[in-house]
Amino acid sequence: MTYIVASLVERGASGVSRSSHEAFRHGADLVEVRLDHMALRKVGAEALSEVREAVRGPAVATLRSSAEGGRSRLSGAAREKALRAVLGAGFEYVDLELGTDARLLGELRRRKHRPAVIASSHLRAPAATKEVEKALARACRAGDFGKVAMPCEDAGQAIMLASLGMRRSAAGDRFALIGMGDQGQLTRVCARQMGSSMVYCSLEGRPAAPGQLDLPTQASLEREGRLVLGLLGHPVIHSVSKPMQEAALRSAGLTGVYLNLDVPPAALTGDVLDTLRRLGLSGLNVTVPHKEKVRAMCDELDPEAESAGAVNTVVFGRKKVYGKNTDVIGFITAIEQKTEIGPDTEALIVGAGGAARAAAVGLGRAGAHVTVAARDRAKGERVAAELGIEAVTTDSLRRAGRRFDIIVNCTPAGTKGVGGTVPVPPGMFKKGVLYFDMVYNPPVTRAMKAAASRKARTANGLEMLVGQGAASFRSWTGVEPDLGVMRSAARRALR
Repeated sequence: MTYIVASLVERGASGVSRSSHEAFRHGADLVEVRLDHMALRKVGAEALSEVREAVRGPAVATLRSSAEGGRSRLSGAAREKALRAVLGAGFEYVDLELGTDARLLGELRRRKHRPAVIASSHLRAPAATKEVEKALARACRAGDFGKVAMPCEDAGQAIMLASLGMRRSAAGDRFALIGMGDQGQLTRVCARQMGSSMVYCSLEGRPAAPGQLDLPTQASLEREGRLVLGLLGHPVIHSVSKPMQEAALRSAGLTGVYLNLDVPPAALTGDVLDTLRRLGLSGLNVTVPHKEKVRAMCDELDPEAESAGAVNTVVFGRKKVYGKNTDVIGFITAIEQKTEIGPDTEALIVGAGGAARAAAVGLGRAGAHVTVAARDRAKGERVAAELGIEAVTTDSLRRAGRRFDIIVNCTPAGTKGVGGTVPVPPGMFKKGVLYFDMVYNPPVTRAMKAAASRKARTANGLEMLVGQGAASFRSWTGVEPDLGVMRSAARRALR
């Protein structure tokens, strides 16, 4: 069982009374009283008794030191005296720090009658697996429950924690293993699946630690039938898939959450998808630069993923990982809203990654003559050979002066936070040409402005995003999403 623990950051007993009542009403199993946040003149028996009486149910008492990320500046004998008063105040659980409170932890191990002890360790920076496992083992030996929290700079580190948690749970350990920050939220969303005995959450949007989910969200994730989805890429901060897909979930009446999983290329190892599958995720969207690598990690592929050589949608089965490509249908649906495509259509694709492959497949099926241009000549020629299309270099485009009816940017150039120059020679933007930029954040890129100034028609990748996202949603849920809801949510996120 995983206990839902609501962290209370109140200044006095009256606030604790009100907040604890609300926490238990919304599904908390325990509350954590953060004594280090309270305006106590003295952490003594009288003050602690008042606080404990104010709590409307079972509670954890925590006096987090500043050395471990809290607000208490008590140290040495003064801290030990305060904690001894905490131990006698009637709390069901007490949090003691593995480093700061080692002597008291050793003493309590020999006592029969005492509160249950959570031996905690808060790492200051991301650590390697062996270091985290060592800290967790020490914490589990020192207390009734071990707790290790680590800041996560990317989701690869959170996935490592989750994998470690599943191993230690299988060994019978009782623990809380927490990834701090937005990229650590996987460990909170999937706390039960990774074997954590406790998961901490916030009340009224007042988190006690970075990355805590609010109590209603955390409680809802414990229900049967909840969906956990995510976006796998690097970087992902620019994406609006999260608000778009979560709006679709709400509109469909489904309980779930969509996580931004920023996994650097070096961290995308062969066991990442298997770990996410075992954690109970329903599926993923995949974005740059992982579409081709993820394809090789899937057990089965749909025809579009086979043709494009890239996967943008993962569906997790009980034992298998299924790879799909919804970019193809999303792209061709979006571009056919802007222009007609036939045998006389000359289409240029700039880029040679997964998105470029999907665009080439879609345009080829619609009957267009497709040319791919890439800075990396070898990569462009490899894509062209695999798809049966023409390959040129971007430098040759500047010299040749060829005319195209459709030009599609499939590179990240122009993306918010990425930048880059206009990926197409401006001289190619002729009147009547459709310039389709797969970038959607910002809604109007520098290249789109350059194209419009030369009377070319322009479109960004928002409709493609909505189209491919809707197809992914259907694959994960079996439910038809509301396209209007998804489109509106994406547009709001871009403002």
